[in-house]
Amino acid sequence: MTFLKGGARKRRDKIEAEIIAHLRARGAQTWQLSGRSIPDLLVWHHGHPIVLEIKSGKAPLSAVQAHDQNPWPIVRSVAEALVEVFSHAGK
Repeated sequence: MTFLKGGARKRRDKIEAEIIAHLRARGAQTWQLSGRSIPDLLVWHHGHPIVLEIKSGKAPLSAVQAHDQNPWPIVRSVAEALVEVFSHAGK
């Protein structure tokens, strides 16, 4: 499911589809988000919502992200996404 708001139809990071596939294969639900200053992905796993900002490779961070003002985790790989999501399981 994709929520199309604000930045509807924006370019998605290359790794995003792979991250979504791995999360869904492990039982998580995912929703792609679009819009200025909102995260890329909402993940629901075992009753816990987790939001992720996804960056491909060496994609630059925005000014807010670069200054640790970003309220959600930034992930650049499937492994980082899995750690973020599944480290919250059971909390």
